[in-house]
Amino acid sequence: MTKATIVKMPNTKQFEFGGLNLQLRLDGNSILSIEKRLDESIVGLFLKGQGEAKIPATNKLLIVLQGANQTSNVSESDIVAAFGRYVDEGHSTLDLFAAINELLEESGFFGNKETEKEATNGVSLDSEPVEEDSIL
Repeated sequence: MTKATIVKMPNTKQFEFGGLNLQLRLDGNSILSIEKRLDESIVGLFLKGQGEAKIPATNKLLIVLQGANQTSNVSESDIVAAFGRYVDEGHSTLDLFAAINELLEESGFFGNKETEKEATNGVSLDSEPVEEDSIL
């Protein structure tokens, strides 16, 4: 395994993975690269044909991890070896899935999350309407 150089970039997520300190970032180029390697969209990894959720195969999660990695000198074989150590440390493939899902959410991949107040502009359909005093 080669010595990795950590690149400090904005909008990156640090991820400790089997002894590697990865800096993960999904930008346009990395998304295109990942989707080309997978031969499907990243969203397609998480949805079945009928829109049901699914958990992707581990090798596909590792492709997303490698594609999002911004730390230099980390090869694909380094990622595979780190996965072995990650599992040996007591982590599961579901832990890796959760980390990738968090990366996608933080990157805004699933869209911006609005708070309920922002989405409704402070108006709730559940509350009784407040009538203003009439000036008549």
